[in-house]
Amino acid sequence: MLPVLLMVPAALAQAPAPLPVVEAKDLPRAPRGPMVPHRPDPGGEGSIIGETRRGARRGPSIPALQLPAGSVRVQDKIPDLAGWRAYAIEVPAGAKVKVHVVEGRKAWFRVLGVNAWGREEPGLLQNRIPTGEPQASYENPTKETRTIYFIVDTLDVNMVGEPYTLDVIRG
Repeated sequence: MLPVLLMVPAALAQAPAPLPVVEAKDLPRAPRGPMVPHRPDPGGEGSIIGETRRGARRGPSIPALQLPAGSVRVQDKIPDLAGWRAYAIEVPAGAKVKVHVVEGRKAWFRVLGVNAWGREEPGLLQNRIPTGEPQASYENPTKETRTIYFIVDTLDVNMVGEPYTLDVIRG
């Protein structure tokens, strides 16, 4: 019994430190956002609200918030009827980043990783199979720092104000 009790504090000492928490309202706006990705809208139903959502998603780009350096936990909510929020992140050469919705109604969200043109590029991994774990990651294969955008998208038409928590893990 005693050896087991001695091992518990060692296991607790090796637990990863909690991520610093940032409110999205405190994040600065990114200089630009990604172009609207050419993907079907999962919440674009045939109702008047669905038509309004499709109209809100038309536009040249999505406004983005700039994520800070280092790993962080972001607390946010869906800002408007378009049903998505974009985050810009600088990824150095050879570095990795994973973005994962960890709290909220996770099964009602998806995370898309795109470049400035709203398209996938080498290094971006998407969670295309709906598992209820909305996440995407990027590993920079180039020799220069790249700006990548992660879009938290909703799968239902009326999720304005829906809160969620996003973990941004740099590796």
